[in-house]
Amino acid sequence: MWFSLLVVAVIYALWKLFYKEDDPIDSLPGPAKLPIIGNMLDMFNMTPGEKFKYERQLSKTYKQRYMQKVFYRRIVYLHHPDDVEVVLSHSKNITKNVIYDFLKPWLGTGLLLSTGSKWYKRRKILTSAFHFDILKDFASLFEERSRRLVDQLRANNGEAISILPVMNNFTLLTICETALGTKLDTDRSVNTAAYKDAISKIGQICIYRLSRIWLYIDAIFNRTSAGREFAKNVDIIHSFADNVIVQRKEQRLNSLDKGLVERDEFNRKKRTVLLDLLLEAEAKREIDLEGIREEVNTFMFAGHDTTGTALTFSLMLLSDHEEAQERILEEYNEVMRGKETPTLSEFAEMKYLDAVIKETLRLYPNPHRIGRVLTEDITLGGVPMRAGTEVCVLTIDLHYREDFFPEPEKFRPERFLRGEIQHPYSFVPFSAGPRNCLGQKFAMLEIKSVLTHICNNFKLVPMKRNWRVETVSDIVLKPAEPIYIKFVPR
Repeated sequence: MWFSLLVVAVIYALWKLFYKEDDPIDSLPGPAKLPIIGNMLDMFNMTPGEKFKYERQLSKTYKQRYMQKVFYRRIVYLHHPDDVEVVLSHSKNITKNVIYDFLKPWLGTGLLLSTGSKWYKRRKILTSAFHFDILKDFASLFEERSRRLVDQLRANNGEAISILPVMNNFTLLTICETALGTKLDTDRSVNTAAYKDAISKIGQICIYRLSRIWLYIDAIFNRTSAGREFAKNVDIIHSFADNVIVQRKEQRLNSLDKGLVERDEFNRKKRTVLLDLLLEAEAKREIDLEGIREEVNTFMFAGHDTTGTALTFSLMLLSDHEEAQERILEEYNEVMRGKETPTLSEFAEMKYLDAVIKETLRLYPNPHRIGRVLTEDITLGGVPMRAGTEVCVLTIDLHYREDFFPEPEKFRPERFLRGEIQHPYSFVPFSAGPRNCLGQKFAMLEIKSVLTHICNNFKLVPMKRNWRVETVSDIVLKPAEPIYIKFVPR
């Protein structure tokens, strides 16, 4: 009896603490909610793939916006460009929502997760790392690494290979060599394999934690087997990143001690890269070593995992559309006229190539969702949303709206060539507004370099015709199963 009374008292206290009956967003549509716990059990026993399909179905049911309640949390989900513009273009509402807190033991409060004055300060330090002149130098490095990738693919003698691991390995080595100025020893390093495996496991644990609200409390999560596994993998990632920082510091010190000017493999003077900017900021006491680690971890993740999956999905789509492969090759030859290495301006002339990449990012966007917690009141569709409200932009459902993208399931790069994109916030593959992706030009240039090299050297043949891989929600959007492609030499 006393236990029952205690349970009732606790439930009543939680109700009074968390249930705000006067919140205007309670008027929004959404799936039926249980008292107190709301929608907490809706996806509790679902697999990651089932959860993803369920979430996609909700957006089809609720055409404009909808609200879910998970215990004390109310989350408003958005997938209409008008709403997305209000949220993402706001100069003050730049704070990420609570889910991003799961990543803080790994990424700290670097550019991805920080807010307020720290975010503005870090953004200012790092913006010059992606200046036009630096991107021009990166183009030659992308070309060199793309040639090595072609050699690696040719060694498979036309046999089908699983492409996601290959692309992720390529992008990890590339981000280290370009933005971080550190050339790793080997493409098959044990350390790089452990790093990639650790990121994969962290993503799985975060998705597991997301549907179990009691695990939002760090004191509870850290004592679970999942929490211990998470901590172990964070240590692996931090060790890898620390090694990159130490290597770059040693390279700089050796050059300074010998009075040398650092030069690349083409004997050109090396430009300052992102990690150099951070080390220079450290010397000026604008950032400490922990801050450098935060940004290195952020850019190593953002610069390899998202780009690796984008390349994987691009190659999958191209393998099933031979006419698109041939059009990329034809356009490349028209622009280059026998030249070997494209410049930034020549890549800019390759409009169809650009459209193929954009169409891939429309169909398979990363980030596939963008979370915010409002720090200032806004109004969406006449509904006031107070500071403290969580909002989530469903990028993938935004990109599949039939009213903005006719036949949204079809791969049609031409839609980006014919002026069909009418609303500037209907397509946001790199987010938008003040928190847009700082490295988006870097990523696009890298993808263009890889795709042109591959289309110049191979015909891509899918293992299954007219097939689209199922996707699952991870930290980034991932294929639910391996994607196999044959790279047949031309």
